[in-house]
Amino acid sequence: MEKFLKKILVPVDGSKDSAHALEAAEAMARNAKATLTVLEVVEEFGPLPGYYEAAPAGQDRTKWISDQRFEKVHPILEETSVKWDRKVVEGFPADKIVEVAEDGKYDLIVIGSRGLSALGRFLMGSVSDRVIHHAPCSVMVVRP
Repeated sequence: MEKFLKKILVPVDGSKDSAHALEAAEAMARNAKATLTVLEVVEEFGPLPGYYEAAPAGQDRTKWISDQRFEKVHPILEETSVKWDRKVVEGFPADKIVEVAEDGKYDLIVIGSRGLSALGRFLMGSVSDRVIHHAPCSVMVVRP
């Protein structure tokens, strides 16, 4: 696996499913001696109702939301020996995940089966489903 798996992308959104995906990705990266990129995509249309309040006045909305999300998953990364980095982008999650994977030439995307936005799944389909069908690399969907 070490030969074929060098770069892993794991999108996180603060959900339990994305935390499970991060745990799986960290274990795979450790075993394969691969690098790990934690990707947060902040939706352009604003904070998700019930999950994040509006950013306080004078604060950068994207940074404020991503910091809340990262706070929920960073304990997984505190103890790891895996080399990792963090990317924060704004846009539609599925499109941005695929774009980052393509631009960064990732070997694998590890994604949770469900995220935070039930409304988004209803209106546009599952983010993981869209990523599976459009990703330039292999995709592993982690179920809780």
